[in-house]
Amino acid sequence: MDTSGDPLLVKEGAGQHWILPTHFEGGAYFSAPHADHQYALAAHQIPRIDIGRYVRFGKGSGINAGGDITIGDGAWLSPGSLLLRQDHSAYGRPSIGARTVSMTDQPGVVLRDYAWVGRDAMVGWNSDYLGLASVVGTRSFINSWVGDYSIVGDHGRILQYQPFKAFLFGRFQLSVEEVLRISDWGKVDADWLRTYAAESGPLLGSGDDLSELAELTTELRHPRMRTLLLKPDSLRLVPLLAEARLDIATHSPALTPHVLQWAGDHKALRVRVRSDLTGAALPFETAGHFHYNKRTGYDLTVSEHAPGTTVVPFAELERTLLQGGLLVSDVRDLPGGGPLPDNLVETADLTLAGNQYKVFRKK
Repeated sequence: MDTSGDPLLVKEGAGQHWILPTHFEGGAYFSAPHADHQYALAAHQIPRIDIGRYVRFGKGSGINAGGDITIGDGAWLSPGSLLLRQDHSAYGRPSIGARTVSMTDQPGVVLRDYAWVGRDAMVGWNSDYLGLASVVGTRSFINSWVGDYSIVGDHGRILQYQPFKAFLFGRFQLSVEEVLRISDWGKVDADWLRTYAAESGPLLGSGDDLSELAELTTELRHPRMRTLLLKPDSLRLVPLLAEARLDIATHSPALTPHVLQWAGDHKALRVRVRSDLTGAALPFETAGHFHYNKRTGYDLTVSEHAPGTTVVPFAELERTLLQGGLLVSDVRDLPGGGPLPDNLVETADLTLAGNQYKVFRKK
C-alpha cells in the first residue's frame, strides 16, 4: 500500500478541502482465497493486494477476490461498497457447504486510476475490471466489467461518458497530485471539444465502403448481439458496430476520447472501451467462460491492425466467440496468429477501407 505524499489542500468552488494520502475510514477489509480452501497454493502463489496513492476506503467497504487485487491511484471505494469476486456456483453445494470447496475459480480484480465505486454499490463476481475514472453509481449492482471513463448504474447500464477526462489523461502525463488539484473541469471539456471538432472527421473515414461488413453482420443481428472490436486505428467501424452492444479493447488510449464522444453524441450508450489489451488475454463479455452455466461470448469479433500492436493468437480470438460466431481478421495479422484452431473455419474474404480481411466461423 502506497501511503506516500502529503495532504493536498484543493479548491472546491469558493472553498477548499483536504485530500489525504491513502487511508481507511474504518472497517474496510480485504480477502484473498482462504488458505484452508486453496490447499495447493505455496506462499509465493498467494494473491497480492497492491494499492496506489491517494486511495480512499470508506467505512464498511471491502474486497473479496480470488486473485491479485490492483487498485490504482486516486480510486475511491465509498462507504458500504463491496467487490465480491467469488463464484459459489448455484449448481454446486448448497448454502454454507459451498465453503468446504475451493473458494473461487475467478481471476483477480483491477480498479484503474480514479475509479469510483459509489456508496453501498456491489460489484459482482464477473467484474474483473473497473476502468479509468469510471463510476459505479450509488446502490448499483453490476456483474460485468466497466469501461474506461464510463458512469454506470444498476446492472452496468451506461448513463454517461467522460471523454474530456480520457483526453486529459491520454495526452498529458499528469501526476496524481496535479489531477486532484484541477478545479476547472469545464475548461478541460471546452479544450477537448475544440480538439474533437478538428480531429474527428478524418478518423471517421466517411468515404470508406463498409457494405461488405454491414451485409455480414445482418445474419448475426439480434436484440442482444455483442461485438468485440480489437486494436482499432480509426473510428470508421464504430458507427456500424455500435448498432449492437460493442466492446472495444485497445493497446492505446489515443482513440478512447473520440469513441466516447461519438457514442455520447449519438446516444449509443452500449459501448465499452478498455485500454489494457495484451496479446495474452482478451476481455470476455463477462470475466469468465460461463455465467451460471449460461453461454456467453461475442457474436462477432473484428481484429484490426493498428500499427505497433501485438498480434493476438488465434486460440485467444476463438475463445471469445460464441458457437456460430464470426471472426473478421486483418490479413496482416494472420502470419503471427499461430495455427488455426480446429473450431475455426474460413468462410469468406472482405475488403474494408482498402484493407483485406478474412472471415472465420466458430463451429
